[in-house]
Amino acid sequence: MLTIQPQEEITSLKQKLRHEISKLSGASENNIPKYICINNLNSKLERLEEIEKLLSIDKYKIVFIGTIGQGKTTAICHLFNLISDFKVSKTIGGKTKDVIETRELLSTGAGRTTICEVIIKASEKTYIEIEPYTVDEMENLIFEFCDSIANKDNPQSDKKIIISQEIERAIRNVTEIKISYKSVSDGEKKINFKIDKAKEIFDESREELNEELRLELLKKTALNQANLESRTTTKIKFENQSNEQACIKNTFADINSVELKEFAIPRKIYLYVSSDILSGSNLSQFDSVNIQKIIKNIQNV
Repeated sequence: MLTIQPQEEITSLKQKLRHEISKLSGASENNIPKYICINNLNSKLERLEEIEKLLSIDKYKIVFIGTIGQGKTTAICHLFNLISDFKVSKTIGGKTKDVIETRELLSTGAGRTTICEVIIKASEKTYIEIEPYTVDEMENLIFEFCDSIANKDNPQSDKKIIISQEIERAIRNVTEIKISYKSVSDGEKKINFKIDKAKEIFDESREELNEELRLELLKKTALNQANLESRTTTKIKFENQSNEQACIKNTFADINSVELKEFAIPRKIYLYVSSDILSGSNLSQFDSVNIQKIIKNIQNV
């Protein structure tokens, strides 16, 4: 059992090693065993210095990195107790019933993933903060989206623009140019039709305007509806909330998909969690937990 702190023991060992190295280096004889011994002691001294640096770190950062849909967020929620029981409606045996299910607080919905890097930290109070894209950057994202709509049915296009599903969802919510579905009865069957508002805007003046002008019209409409200059809010606090877990879950989902009109598209999302939420969790023992995904937001292929 050690009677002194590890750092003090390391300091003492380093002093002894330096003393031995100095004594050997000052010896008059020069031979191979002497140099082997000095090199060996220097190697141990370097190792002790590395251990000293590791011990000086108070808290570590944990980073989860992987491709989309691999369960990084789900794993983190369960690992750090970021879960809660929620009442949900489920159809069982043809009947809809309310049941209680355990859900992740950072759940983004079926088939969805986080739009950007997410950093989770323990804190005195619970709040969500974002690092937003700038207005110019969001304009460029919107223009890329509009270009992708125009290029979808253009077989002569040299480059096809591909936008990640998360960024496209965010742009459609920001610009309110969404995809909807219409159900039409065909005898005893019902057929669902996909209606893309962006495609409708681009095609509605096909007889009067050429492709370039129709694309400009789509971009102008998208920018006007986006109200980018008004999206200045970067933080939401959860003080005095009756159900903090539900507020976190719903707000995170809305920020992730940019459903809130006062928020810009996030480049990073920071979730600060209070001890009330972290009951039974060891998150406070770490500096932060970071979720990163391997994906390019926009790329030309």
